[in-house]
Formats: sequence, C-alpha cells, structure tokens
Amino acid sequence: MIIKSMSRKEPSFGALMDYIDRELGQEETRIRHNLMGRGRDRIRAEFERNGHLLRRRKNGVYLYHEIISLTRAQGISAKEQHELLHRIVQQYIAARCPDNLCYGGMHQDKDHSYHFHLMISANRAGEEKRFRLTKGQFREIQVQLEAHVLEHYPQLEQQLAIGKRADRKSSRGAIEHERRTGRPPSRQETLLGRLRAAYEASGDRDSLEAALAAQGFRHEPRGKVFARVIDEYSTKPHRIKTLDPDLAVLIEKRLNEPQQQHAEAKAEPESEAQPEAGPKSETNNRRAARGADEKEKSADAGAVDYGRSRAEARVTQDIERHLEAESGPDDAKEDRDVLEPEEETAMNQARSPEERDEDHEDTPQVAPEAEPDPLSEVQKGWKQSIRAARTAIFGPDRDEDHER
Repeated sequence: MIIKSMSRKEPSFGALMDYIDRELGQEETRIRHNLMGRGRDRIRAEFERNGHLLRRRKNGVYLYHEIISLTRAQGISAKEQHELLHRIVQQYIAARCPDNLCYGGMHQDKDHSYHFHLMISANRAGEEKRFRLTKGQFREIQVQLEAHVLEHYPQLEQQLAIGKRADRKSSRGAIEHERRTGRPPSRQETLLGRLRAAYEASGDRDSLEAALAAQGFRHEPRGKVFARVIDEYSTKPHRIKTLDPDLAVLIEKRLNEPQQQHAEAKAEPESEAQPEAGPKSETNNRRAARGADEKEKSADAGAVDYGRSRAEARVTQDIERHLEAESGPDDAKEDRDVLEPEEETAMNQARSPEERDEDHEDTPQVAPEAEPDPLSEVQKGWKQSIRAARTAIFGPDRDEDHER
C-alpha cells in the first residue's frame, strides 16, 4: 500500500479534473466529498469559488493531488477490490480532510495495482484559512490507515510498507520512548535525544565535536556563539536554543572551554610581568605627586605676582600723570629721568617679555655710569608724594618690600 501527497501552488483545478477523468467507465467509483454539483463544470466552479476565499500570499498552496495505491490481489475479483479501495479512500478522507472539498476517481491502467487519485482543496469549505497537516500528523494517518487495512482487509493481500519504513528509522531511544509514553517520538524529541547523547558522551571540545559527528550533526558557529547544527540525514539546520535552551548553554560552554583556557594562559604572563607594588614605588609616587603640586603652586604664585606688579606700575603712572598736570610737563620729564632702581624694576615687570627683549637688544652695552647728582628739593618732594600715595594704596609693608 502506498499513500502519496503532492501540493500545487496554482489553482489548476480544471487540469487535474481532466487527468482524473481520463479513464471512461469509472462513474461508479467517483468520489464527490462536500460538493453539491455533479457535472464537471459545476464541480470546477465550486473549487474555484472556494479557492478565491484563500488569503493571497507568496507560494501559497491552492490544492493537493494525492494518490492511494493497492497492489492487485489474486484471491478476490477486481470488482471486489474496487469496492474495498473505494471504502478505504473514504476512510482516508474522513481522517485526512473531513471538511475540505474533495473529488476523486480510480485508475486501473497498471497491471500490478489499482490506484485512486484525489483533488483536495487547501482550505475547508467556506473558510479563508488554509488547512495544513504537519508531517508527523500526516505520517500518523498513513501508518494507521495501513494498519487498519492489514487488520480488517486481509483478503487484499497487502504487505507492510509504510509502517516498515517507520520501524527502520526508529532508534533504540525512540522505541523506549514509545514504550514509555505509548506514542512514537516526534522529530524534535528525536533530535534532542541525539544531541543529549552526544553531550553526555563527551568530556571536552574535541570529544564533543566527534560525538556530534557520530550522531550525524555538523555544528555551525557564528562568532563565539554556538548557533545551530545541521542534521546530515535531512540536511536541515536546527537552532539548539529553540529546541532546548538549557542544552544549548551546556554545549556552547563546552565548545568554548579551549578558548577560555587559552585566554587565561595568555593573561598569566602579562600579570607576572607587572612589578609588584612595594614601599619604594609608593615613595616615588608620593614624590612625583608632591613635585607636581609644588610646580602648580609656583605657577599660580608667579601669575599673581606678575599681575600685582602690573597693577602697581599702572598706579605709579597715574600718579605721575597727576603730578605732571600740577607741575608741568618739563618737571615730570626730569622726574622720569631720575626714577629709583626699584621703580624702574616695577616698570619693567609691568611690560611684556617681548618688549623687554626688544629694549635689551636696542640698548647698547656701556660701562656703568657714575652715581647721579643729588636730587633737588623739588624732586625729593615728588618722590615723597609718590611714596605716600603708594603707601596709602598698597600699605606700608608693600612699600618696605620695594625698598628692600
């Protein structure tokens, strides 16, 4: 016994009906399930109206073409075999698609078999959503129907075929699972059993890779993450985190063990190369920090002294301009020529470094002159006035500093 299903992604209802009806004289074995019409055009129109209800999507299935085949028996007549095949097909429709539109007919052009062709709508009658069976569900219907035929119709002389293929693919773990739960394991459970067996049989990365290869898996890492495995039997990829997140973490950890050991071994020499912190190094650090603080303080003090000197020079210039306005320009000119050394120093400090360098380059190097003549009484008075003004502004301590 053979049961085969093929999907079509184009609404070719008329073409499939023509293929089913190609043999004449098969009206007695026709099957019209959930169909109101009896003529070809009406049946086709019903399929097309029902197909228009489907939601449009890419690669969407519109109908199924399925075949049920029986080998010819020698102990009963052909008519009896036709009747039994018709009954088996009705049982198959009741289990496979009870609410869908279905049209079928029998072909007997093969010398060794009778087979039935079915056209099944992708959706239930009057519904928009597609009706789909999983591979496991469809497989269960096939196996159960074959077991029913072998048990109730032994006169058809059928041999175990579908169930035999299922037994051949079953492993020891699958047989134990079926004995414990009363049902065959699903594909997901079979994959997880093989993966767990590979993990339990390994102790490190190399042994795990060998165990996965022995179970028919090839893992595909993505960066540092154990992403998925490919089943060599079905050539399909499977994400372990989707099947079992806990098992995925264990496998990923074991596959990353050599990388972690290499990273730790690489980090150990670096830590040994670094000198240990001792009293000598701490003393050097304190000295460096103290030197940096003193340098910063001296820079701030220099900036304060330089600014204060400029302020004193500006005050001195204001006093001179005031005295010049009272005594006349000639007296002020003479006073500027006889300023004391500390006053000249303050004036030079108030000037920028570039100006002092230019004056130094332009000033010829001459021998020191003799001491100037004693100041006149007027000049002494101006000097006393300047000192009094400076003392009133900056205080006596600052004036004594200039004297020193």
